[in-house]
Amino acid sequence: MSEGVTAAAALPSAADEPTPLGPDSVVWSVFGELTFVLGASRRLLIDVAHPIVATGVREFSVFESDPYGRAERTLDMIMGVVYGQEKALETARALRNLHQDFKGRNADGTRWSALNPEAFHWVHASLDHGVYTQQKVLGRGWRPGEVEQFYLEMRRVGRLYGVREQDMPPDWSAFCEWFDHMIATRLERSDITDRVLAVIAAPKPPPMIPVLRRPLVWNYTVRPVAGRVLTLITAGLLTPELRELLGVRWNRGRAMAFGVLAAVSRTVLPRLPRLLRQVPQARRAVRRARRTPAPAAVPAVQE
Repeated sequence: MSEGVTAAAALPSAADEPTPLGPDSVVWSVFGELTFVLGASRRLLIDVAHPIVATGVREFSVFESDPYGRAERTLDMIMGVVYGQEKALETARALRNLHQDFKGRNADGTRWSALNPEAFHWVHASLDHGVYTQQKVLGRGWRPGEVEQFYLEMRRVGRLYGVREQDMPPDWSAFCEWFDHMIATRLERSDITDRVLAVIAAPKPPPMIPVLRRPLVWNYTVRPVAGRVLTLITAGLLTPELRELLGVRWNRGRAMAFGVLAAVSRTVLPRLPRLLRQVPQARRAVRRARRTPAPAAVPAVQE
């Protein structure tokens, strides 16, 4: 299986560089919500269901040995692209450059690269679909017209870090059709998807809370509950097709439990003050935008 390394995604030239997002965008209003944290495991699982992404994770990722460090670095990077404004392109370039050395050879001698256009787009696409799903199921939901605008803005985000224009479906309807086709024809269960599910089911104690690092406290009180809740959220956010493909157990009892959890989340999270409702990177960006005079209006991008 040749993975087309020579056709790797490239950053846009200065002439067609997309404009970073700002506080008036739909993405800014939903991306940095706590639902982003709740949906993180689901997004990682879908990422690694792509065989090229799975190969990269197998050879380079520290998701098992340093899950919180990896999550923090990922969060900082993607929030920097979305909320960075004048620094967004710089962060986007750093994100892409980070993946340049993630490459190698398969067992059959063919080459693979994290910047393979299909694989690189897939990670971006799972982010699009993940934010859409978590906001719909766990957050305030979507207002009329927001989903289409969200997708068009996320196309701009993808272009910032080098996803090719021709790889991204032109609108939300086409994206959903393409996404379903990828599930049916390209994704697969592997040792990596199973290992991600194992990490979700038996999470490590967060290093920033010392009391939870005590084995007696974590292993016998917190971890069993945390693992069940994380597994339930991850499974509940998957489509039925993905649950079947990845071997994720689902039954009436789990569906009912997830329904209750999701209803509580939809009720509570949108009513929290911004200090509690948004991740720190998003809160800081909103405060910064309020203190900074608005630049001249940029004409809307027509997709």
